[in-house]
Amino acid sequence: MLKLFLLVALSCSINLIWAGTPFKDCGSELATVQLFEVTDCPTAPCKFIKGKTYAMNLTFTAKAPSKTATVALHGVIAGVPVPFPLPESNTCNLGAKCPIGQGDINMASFSLPVLTTYPSISLYVKLEIKADDQKQDYVCLLFPATITSGAAKTKNLVQWRKGKLFEMI
Repeated sequence: MLKLFLLVALSCSINLIWAGTPFKDCGSELATVQLFEVTDCPTAPCKFIKGKTYAMNLTFTAKAPSKTATVALHGVIAGVPVPFPLPESNTCNLGAKCPIGQGDINMASFSLPVLTTYPSISLYVKLEIKADDQKQDYVCLLFPATITSGAAKTKNLVQWRKGKLFEMI
């Protein structure tokens, strides 16, 4: 009986590790997302604590070539995209093999510093990787997040129904 319990517990743990961070595709025209992960975010919404930096890993398969690609991150607040400044936006410097060829599998790793000046708020985070040659998205994805100081009450400008994190109320 103990062996069965340990086997089930191990299977669940492995599934959580390999599952990645929940997201919704918002128009990945030139690539297929294989895996998206945010550190300390196995479930949605991601909880970002002010003053911390979160690593993001994105694995995608390109459907078209491009010499270079650029990553952009926005907080979508009440339908308005507000840019998050990133330390580096050139995907080629973030682990992708450039030039990117059709059929290439690439992984981009970057960090999101959550500044202490950010408001405590619930929002969607929009991640885009643009193929610079085509001026189209390789990847576009959204995921729900909450920015908090840990003790502060969060303003819910985005409300989520249980099981329907990607539907705005």
